[in-house]
Amino acid sequence: MKPAVFSLALIAMASVAHADECHDRFSKLLINGNPDIGPTRLHITQEIGGGSTSLNYHHSDGNGNGMTEMIDPADSPWSLFLGDNMYVSNDKGQSWTFQSSFDAEKGRADSKAALTKDLVAASDLVCGTEALNGSDYDVVSGRYLSSALAGAEIYEKLWIDPETGNIVQSYRHLKMTGFESKTTQVVELSPGLELPQPD
Repeated sequence: MKPAVFSLALIAMASVAHADECHDRFSKLLINGNPDIGPTRLHITQEIGGGSTSLNYHHSDGNGNGMTEMIDPADSPWSLFLGDNMYVSNDKGQSWTFQSSFDAEKGRADSKAALTKDLVAASDLVCGTEALNGSDYDVVSGRYLSSALAGAEIYEKLWIDPETGNIVQSYRHLKMTGFESKTTQVVELSPGLELPQPD
């Protein structure tokens, strides 16, 4: 093989390897999230296309339990998920009313299985670095079609702490027939988190 042709072959192989590595990282981060980070508080901003923007905190214990605290609209109900039960509060968490039961473990498993399948065909993958709030982070982004959301097109971008490997911020742009939303989540550690325990 001539030197020039050999060099081009090496470049091509390196490009394929980088693309595969980027795809794997994108998939693993979306599927697993921050599995060992412990309790967190997510600051979530969601903009509905043609509609309003909502703000909330989602407090998670890292074990599948969590509480959504509405900020804006301030009069929206809060929700609490404990085990297989969902509760709702209309007085900013002072009291809770049982809403419904569900199989939380099965729901998480089904969601993970569907996402794993969807991400096989992920496209427009980009892995690099980017400055955010004065610090440099690894960035991974890409698109995929969600089978759980009737084939909705989803663009995801994740900012990752290069030292811990944890996601510190995410952005999602979802588009489907008749609906569009843009959601940003900022992750904060919350080691002293104590979720309400309704009677």
